[in-house]
Amino acid sequence: MESIQDASRTKLSSERAPLLPQRQDTLSSGRQFSPLTLLIPLAVATRLTSTLPTTTLLGVIQSVICRLWLSSNGNLPPDGEIPKELCAVPEVEKTYAAVISAILIGDGLGAMIACSVISHISSRVGRKPVILGTIAVSFLGYFLMICSQYLSGWLEAGGLIAFLSLQMFSGILTMTFIANIYTVDISSAEDRTPVLSAINGWATLGQAFSFAIGGLVTTQTDDPLIVYYISIFVLGAIFVYVLAFLPESFPEEKRDELRRQRLAQQNVDASARRNLSSRLISTIAIAFEPLKQLIPVRKADGRKNWRVVYCAIHITIAMLASSYAPASLLLLYTTKYSYNAAQTGIVLTILSLSAVFTLTYTTPSLIRVLRPIYARKVALPEDQFERDPSDDTAVAPSTDLLDVHIAFVSCIINAVSYILASATTTHVSHLIAVTVVGFSAAHAPIIRSLVVSSVDPLKQGEVLAAFEMMSSIGAFLSPLVMGSIFTATISSQPMLMFYIHAAIVIAAASLLFLIRDSDRYQKPPQT
Repeated sequence: MESIQDASRTKLSSERAPLLPQRQDTLSSGRQFSPLTLLIPLAVATRLTSTLPTTTLLGVIQSVICRLWLSSNGNLPPDGEIPKELCAVPEVEKTYAAVISAILIGDGLGAMIACSVISHISSRVGRKPVILGTIAVSFLGYFLMICSQYLSGWLEAGGLIAFLSLQMFSGILTMTFIANIYTVDISSAEDRTPVLSAINGWATLGQAFSFAIGGLVTTQTDDPLIVYYISIFVLGAIFVYVLAFLPESFPEEKRDELRRQRLAQQNVDASARRNLSSRLISTIAIAFEPLKQLIPVRKADGRKNWRVVYCAIHITIAMLASSYAPASLLLLYTTKYSYNAAQTGIVLTILSLSAVFTLTYTTPSLIRVLRPIYARKVALPEDQFERDPSDDTAVAPSTDLLDVHIAFVSCIINAVSYILASATTTHVSHLIAVTVVGFSAAHAPIIRSLVVSSVDPLKQGEVLAAFEMMSSIGAFLSPLVMGSIFTATISSQPMLMFYIHAAIVIAAASLLFLIRDSDRYQKPPQT
């Protein structure tokens, strides 16, 4: 806690300064590791537990659907053992695809609600309590999943639905948001993009391990519960780890300053809350509080800054196309090429390892090499020097154009690679194609870095939450739009959806060129 006390004696951070003090080695608490290093186990563990049961879950869902279908038609074998041939019917395949679409819709909706709640609570009590609460919800979900496997019929389906409902609020999207918001808190502006990329890379490494282990364990043991026991153990361990070692990234004085800003804004808008109905509307609006960050603000020259809006529109369109793409590819391989859990796990592992290499090595290296070429000096108002001569935000190198170009190229790679992955017909060619898909992973951390660099550091968590909510809207709509297309064409024209995906992703990528260096956050002139 001494780090928080030290931070309270410092001035509020500029856009380029991290919210958490960097000099951890000077603390009398004796911590030897930076908050960034301490975040890595959390990122790896939460992604591992979120994705470890993925391949197994697909098989469990398919098995439950097949069993219920056979039972309703009176064809369920007396011993309960269901051969694959009995499930290879169009009715089961279409229901399976529809259920997967419904799950993805729920994940998008749940993540949208979770991001809003996390932003609201963490800005008032800190990031650490929210991290612990989210881990606890995930733990409970896996416990319910294990219980459901000891039931049968609709009771089993009910337990599965309860598990999926909790996972809506503690799945990959939510865990990724938590890791990103913590990373933004502890990193400076110049390091934010490569640091976000690296953290996402470490998280994806956990995902790679989970896909490899999950499919292999389930296939070798023929027991779907083992991966859930492993997940519960890891979640319990990481809960204790966070409680004991992870420092708070949004300390009390930052929360107090943000609270003062909110109170000042509330005083300005007090006339709008005088009657009961207005206060009720205000209370309900808390759920959508982060979305206020999407309202364009005026720059010093009086023009409106649309940068966050452009980014929000971009991610909504991109997620509309991309959110369902991995699931549709797995469905294609499962239904048309009879992939089992182990083969599906290999595909997902290769995809994840390719993304890990892109995020942890390729993207930071590209930024380091290309930044001198793209960099240009941006002179800020003279009072920046007067306010704090040691603050290097007075002359800041702008790298937005570099970030935009890398994000754009990533989108193009994503669009083309999914077409290749769906067009190939052999197992080896599938692995080569999904390797190329992994090269598009740089888009996610880069676009988030562009978003948070647009606002006051105290509000970066809120704008990131608003961005994730818009991303979740795209993820919510993706199964409705892309899933409906794929479900209708999976038997006749399975590649049609991937061509539509490519067209939408390229259209979304074109919006990135509306982002301007001049729209980055700058401290207001001193009055």
